[in-house]
Amino acid sequence: MKKTCVTLFLCMLSLLLSAQSINFEQYFLDEGSLRMDVFQCGNSEGSHYVFERFVIEPYFGGSKVNLIDPFNYGTNRVKVIDAQTNTLIYSRGYNTLFREWQTTDEAREMERCYEESVSIPLPRNEVYVILEIRNFDGEFEEVFSKLYEPDEMFNTTEQRYVFPVQNIMVNGAADSKVDIVILPEGYTADEMPQFIQHCQNLANVFAQAEPFASHIDEFNFRAVLAPSEESGIDIPASHTWVRTILNAHFYTFYIDRYCTTRNYFSVKDVAANAPYDQIYILVNSSQYGGGGFYNFYSMSTAGNISASDVIVHEFGHAFGGLADEYEEPGNPLALLYNLDVEPWEPNLTTLVDFDSKWADLVSPETPIPTPNNNQYNNTVGAFEGGGYLSHGMYRPQRNCMMRNYAPFCAVCYRTLEDMIEAHSDHPVSVKSDNVLPESSLRVCPNPATDFIDVFVNQADGQAEIIDINGKTVMNVKLDSEVNRVVISELPKGLYVLRVNGEARKFVKQ
Repeated sequence: MKKTCVTLFLCMLSLLLSAQSINFEQYFLDEGSLRMDVFQCGNSEGSHYVFERFVIEPYFGGSKVNLIDPFNYGTNRVKVIDAQTNTLIYSRGYNTLFREWQTTDEAREMERCYEESVSIPLPRNEVYVILEIRNFDGEFEEVFSKLYEPDEMFNTTEQRYVFPVQNIMVNGAADSKVDIVILPEGYTADEMPQFIQHCQNLANVFAQAEPFASHIDEFNFRAVLAPSEESGIDIPASHTWVRTILNAHFYTFYIDRYCTTRNYFSVKDVAANAPYDQIYILVNSSQYGGGGFYNFYSMSTAGNISASDVIVHEFGHAFGGLADEYEEPGNPLALLYNLDVEPWEPNLTTLVDFDSKWADLVSPETPIPTPNNNQYNNTVGAFEGGGYLSHGMYRPQRNCMMRNYAPFCAVCYRTLEDMIEAHSDHPVSVKSDNVLPESSLRVCPNPATDFIDVFVNQADGQAEIIDINGKTVMNVKLDSEVNRVVISELPKGLYVLRVNGEARKFVKQ
């Protein structure tokens, strides 16, 4: 009996650790969102961030109970830390176009800056907004942090674009549904009725494609009626250039079908007219193409014969974090994968840690790796070929929407259903390593000018600040768990703060 009680206690403790426990009203205002605009600049060897501005926007479309990201997906992640208590109060993973650009030949020859923007619930008090990038070994590293002060005079509330919003399909409150805002690219004012019809077609695609069709009541679709000066889209190969509101184009990275925009601030400006979880950009073109980035945006053309399949495929990237499951020799994006670690995408595996992926869906009689023949049609296994690679990377089934426009495989299907649940007003479990602090030492902001805040788990410690030459330039007594250290007298440069054997880098500007 005693053993049973202990087991039950441990199970309950595990459930408590995995529950979403952040009280929204304690840390965030009920209405509005905070947007942080930055530039990510660099080349294939590395990058750094440059802060642009904080924008207070009128809507927040996300769940108010599932504030901590339960999935650990994405090449990038934003985290929000309460500045007074070092409490993690919000996190989300995402992908960027810049990260893909870093794999190209051009990135080895020159530097570029790409617009990047993250949106979070509007904080009540001071918070640190932290940006992380996943390294080649699959671990997130903090690379930038900025203090948000609610009373700072330059926190703008200006909406640069204000346009009417058309409800296409609305099934409930934004904080309990998957909110998709649809943006027009290359539709003139006279073509807005055509855009609205294309939006209705998009919603109908979701209503017919599983697993979205079975959960269509969990989705909201709204369209922003934002006209472009000219009709169409840029097609560099044919020297076609048109004046459009989002400045999208084909031939991204010289791939003819790859349709994207680098003007992400404009995308966010137009999207701000409605609450949203996902941004879908419909392009006024009959040419085949599109693109999708996890929790960034989806884009596809509205007039192509394959438009329905492309819509679902690209949304699989943007909403589910799903990877492409096909092979494509020469695609530079294959360089993103380290075959010695598990990829973060839920539908790919290197078999390094297959149990962490979809091993629970594989029958005992199915061999791993799984032979790619008709005997294993409709079987969940591990089929070689995926993530643009022919060898060393494995996908769940022979066919899938993320490979050849077949229906979603069982793993992708489950992932998308999990995503839909996480956008609801029902708490979902979170891995404990996504809730608890990753380390006992944090230094913010980074870069810094006048001060740094040093967060530690225990007070009454000592810290030293070391310059790039290895010289200790400052000794600091840590009186509490949150310590503000004035560094205005330090010369500009790279420094290391060391506490009890732990070290964190920061830049003094």
